[in-house]
Amino acid sequence: MPTTVPKELMRYLAAVSLLALIACDSMDDTPDADTIYFNGNILTLSPHSQKVTAIAFKNGKVQAIGTRIGVMRHQGDITEVVDLNGQTMLPGFFAGNSQFSKLLEQTGSIEQSLAAFASQGITTLVDIDIDRKALETLLTQANANKLTLDIIAIPSASELEALAGSDQIKFGQYSNRLKIAGFTLKLDGTTKDLTAWMAYPYQENPDLPAPNWRSSPLMPFSQFHALFQLAVEYERQLFIHAVGDAAIDAIIQASYDLKINAGQDQRHVVVMSRFMRNNQIQQYAKLGLFGCFDTSNIYLDGVDDVDKLGLGRANGQSPIKQALEEGLSASNICSPGPNPFDTTFALWSAVNRVTKEGEIMGSGLRLSALEALTAMSKHAAFQFFEEETKGELVPGKQADAVILSDNPMAIAPGLIRTIEVVATIKQGKTIYRRPSASKTQKGDPPTN
Repeated sequence: MPTTVPKELMRYLAAVSLLALIACDSMDDTPDADTIYFNGNILTLSPHSQKVTAIAFKNGKVQAIGTRIGVMRHQGDITEVVDLNGQTMLPGFFAGNSQFSKLLEQTGSIEQSLAAFASQGITTLVDIDIDRKALETLLTQANANKLTLDIIAIPSASELEALAGSDQIKFGQYSNRLKIAGFTLKLDGTTKDLTAWMAYPYQENPDLPAPNWRSSPLMPFSQFHALFQLAVEYERQLFIHAVGDAAIDAIIQASYDLKINAGQDQRHVVVMSRFMRNNQIQQYAKLGLFGCFDTSNIYLDGVDDVDKLGLGRANGQSPIKQALEEGLSASNICSPGPNPFDTTFALWSAVNRVTKEGEIMGSGLRLSALEALTAMSKHAAFQFFEEETKGELVPGKQADAVILSDNPMAIAPGLIRTIEVVATIKQGKTIYRRPSASKTQKGDPPTN
């Protein structure tokens, strides 16, 4: 005959079992950090954090920040403790116009291509203007867990109608470190080849295709308007390449036609925004448009810009300073081309705005080092709706970080270009470490 267990004993056994279960969960959820970094300059880029000299990472996120004494309370038996030796840690950089698939096609190696970006302190990169085949390649690499960096894929607008409403693609969500953000199109070209669409004519010179040359859009306004409308209807971000102010005027006009406003928080991005006028910055604010700039053009093409457009327009290019002063979030990550751009050179260009010939172009538009860093990380995270998880080294956000040889906020502005990336950390794991060879002088930046 089975033995009857008293109710009191059953309650006791149930309570013991519950306590044991809770104890196991507590042991798994240990407060011990995976890694602690100390004895360095830790730039969180958060306005709410005071001076930080130590930081703890756990489970791919920032666990704690503060002084060494405070953060070391998270040290456990298996915590790795790293001495920064006075070096500087800050949030990992974004690369916003990287054309990663073109680099992958050139190298034939996903590991080599990703390593090239990691060596520049980049933890999130954007693969823009890709076709269906390139997108399928990325999906294959992601499904095979080959991605060590986050990749934001932005297919060409030619794929918009086919993909925007697809049930097979989850827009705006990462899966194995790949996210499809929206679509891109080019509205104009560049000043170098006289294809940037300008509201006022280029300066007269023998190379102009016609007198009073202003160039023209790469597609009819009606076609652009229809694509923009389709993106809005599907609630997809549109990334529009526009260098000249006439191209930007067309974007502003289409935005008003489609009744877009800042309160809707759609964050359509104007890639380059290079020769925008002051009054256009105010329109960006009203419409909620986001400017993705590239101040490295000042070094690469500044003198040529003076010849083609005159000193006034050349000096006023890439006015990210004015955009920030108007309260806009604006990034400085849109260096075009398949090669990973030199991130510390990009910082240097934003702070100094110097041409190859050593001339300062638009001295009043130079950024502080803090503004320049923020434009490559915190504002870039906002550009892609990732401000809740990236862009700052604060508890709860991803442990995406870069360690630099020097502090950009303490070094002389002209020397920022000599700073080197020492290590790159993605979700708490070091994915790049600078070879131990002695530091060498940097040469010219890559030309894309």
